[in-house]
Amino acid sequence: MVGIGSARGRHPAGRARLQLARRLAARHARPQAAPALSAPVTPDAPSIVIVGGGLVGLSAAFHARRAEPRARVTVLERARVGDAASGASAAGVRVMGRAPAERALALESLSRWPELDRELEGKTGYRRSGGLRVALDEAGWAEARATLAEQRAAGVPLELADADGARRLAPGISLECRGGVHCVIDGQAEALATVHAFAAAARRVGVRIEEGVVATAVVLEAARVAAVTCGDGSPVACDVAIVAGGAWTAPLLAKVGVRLPLRGRGLQMLLTDAAPASLTPVVGCFGRPLSLKQLADGAYLIGGGWPARIPNEAVNRCEVLPESVSGSLEVARAVYPPLAARAVTRSWAGIEAFTPDDLPVLGPIPGVGGLLVAAGFSGHGFALVPALGDVLARLALGLDPRADLWRGLDVARYAS
Repeated sequence: MVGIGSARGRHPAGRARLQLARRLAARHARPQAAPALSAPVTPDAPSIVIVGGGLVGLSAAFHARRAEPRARVTVLERARVGDAASGASAAGVRVMGRAPAERALALESLSRWPELDRELEGKTGYRRSGGLRVALDEAGWAEARATLAEQRAAGVPLELADADGARRLAPGISLECRGGVHCVIDGQAEALATVHAFAAAARRVGVRIEEGVVATAVVLEAARVAAVTCGDGSPVACDVAIVAGGAWTAPLLAKVGVRLPLRGRGLQMLLTDAAPASLTPVVGCFGRPLSLKQLADGAYLIGGGWPARIPNEAVNRCEVLPESVSGSLEVARAVYPPLAARAVTRSWAGIEAFTPDDLPVLGPIPGVGGLLVAAGFSGHGFALVPALGDVLARLALGLDPRADLWRGLDVARYAS
């Protein structure tokens, strides 16, 4: 039995709209039957089961099959791919503001994003648009300067912009803006487009994706993974299980004595009507919860970690909170006044898993052979997906795991 306890630490369209509508409609579709027992596992043909069809699981599946075409890779998704946190992400692609423990992984991922559409043979909507985090008061301006100094020293390409410089980068920014920090390598993508690009690419290389199939247990034999059991009781035999189930990760692992301090939270997003293109960078604000970007069709996407209500964690549903809608709009309009002329056309939410230190848990579970975890991305895992999937695939296949990229995120930091 593995005990993993808590810790304390530091601390957030047309195509996209169509995909969102399909995703919401799909929630009411009949689930598919569970996959049958997989073929016998052999050392020269590794069998990998991935629990969770969000971006983390899909990226791991794609990278595993591409690295080892003989591997049998199955993804078990309780609802539809991207149905939880991945589909509700603000889809920022950033290194600015990252904690030191995840900075190397973020930098590696940002180096991969420009080639991702080619690798996936799909469209993620990625643009290296830059990121701008502004300050509207003296406290925010002091934090901006401190952020610049700390992250520049770590090799992050940041520049300090005064008030005029910030307005040149993002015309329309509040007249109260004192300045900001700009990161030229930050950018953005489209969440659902990225989900479907990864899913299509994974299927193309031979990954089996089973939607509407709930993983109910990880089966161990002699302290090693032997199978993953599905909701109808059928097992899927495997050498390796990667549990990337977001908010449902902790209950599944608890059944084999692995306890992770993961907590589900609902996060919501807002979409406005379209306006002429005017905002290039992704905009945030020191001291205020905001992620703001203008999409390719002119609509504005507003996030920033505003909470939604989870009526029942057993089902994949969130309810948008009116106070979060009004609060999110208030902050966004204070930072970017042109939004006062825009109307909200859609709001939605997804469930994300958070850790006590707001950093993900990643890697092999101590004492259990073949059991890997990747969860707790705490609202900022989207950008990490390209490198993260490669790391998980390497771990599953016994290749060089690139530990230099994720050492500070190791699940062992919670081991009691």
